[in-house]
Amino acid sequence: MKRSSIYSLVISTALGVVIVSDGGDDWTGFGTWGLVACALVYLVVGLLRRELRRTRVLWAQVAGVAVFGAVAAVALLVDPDVGRYLVAAGWLAHAAWDLVHFRAKLVVPTWYALACAVVDAFVGVSLAW
Repeated sequence: MKRSSIYSLVISTALGVVIVSDGGDDWTGFGTWGLVACALVYLVVGLLRRELRRTRVLWAQVAGVAVFGAVAAVALLVDPDVGRYLVAAGWLAHAAWDLVHFRAKLVVPTWYALACAVVDAFVGVSLAW
């Protein structure tokens, strides 16, 4: 494993612990809109790095933003208990999205995809807990 990946794991684990240990129970702020922001990061970084020149990769990122955005929006419209679990599932799905990007070495740097997967998993599990 590369040194940057090890650093990424350590730092993202610490960040994940900090994010979920704030003691707050409001998932409608960062919990919901952070999910959309994470998806947007992939699109923006991919464009800046010129990784989205292939139409298929570009549309996959646009679809990711649309799907994660829809999850966040629907979560705010349904019963709050259901919405919380929907957002948790969205974060766990985004962790899987991150791992796909990590393995494919596409769109974002691998250290970022790995770090994002760890943080997303922390947030998803904490919301479901």
